[in-house]
Amino acid sequence: MSSSAITKNTFAESLKRLAVKKNYDKISISDITNDCRMNRQSFYYHFQDKNELLSWIMYNDLFVYITHGVRFHNWYEKLEGFLKRMEEQKDFYSRVLQSGDRIFHDYLFDVMHGMFTFFFDNAVSKEEGNNISTEFFADFYSHGFCGVIIDWAIGGMQTTPHQVIQSMKDLALENIKIGEGFKEYL
Repeated sequence: MSSSAITKNTFAESLKRLAVKKNYDKISISDITNDCRMNRQSFYYHFQDKNELLSWIMYNDLFVYITHGVRFHNWYEKLEGFLKRMEEQKDFYSRVLQSGDRIFHDYLFDVMHGMFTFFFDNAVSKEEGNNISTEFFADFYSHGFCGVIIDWAIGGMQTTPHQVIQSMKDLALENIKIGEGFKEYL
């Protein structure tokens, strides 16, 4: 591991320790640098601010795994792995999300939106006579999935990642049934 990666990980571990004890929005750069016994200049050499550090943590802890190699056949599996990784650091992610900071939400929404756009472009748009925008579908499902994940994390991750994913799978199957039921009335 390069010295830059070691330094970034040192700052990341400090932020994780501090966020479990203190509200994220109350944590200062001085708090982070004091915790890991490094200087502010070193922090600013690697990150513009603590939000950039948080983004770096989220990408490296979570998002790199959900975005790498995701396809139709494995996306629930990838999403469950993502939730398991969050659960491993439950105190940190729950506390950061409880702070009301939107970094995680925005990052998650962008990733989900990209996945849904890809999926809908490759599935829904192939149906003949389809005049629904994949953008609308991607927006709708991204908001829903993000909301479920964030509520789960803020609520203390009371159910297992598998249960969350199973509920999402059940929803997808119910959508098909509901759509068929409404088809003649639309």
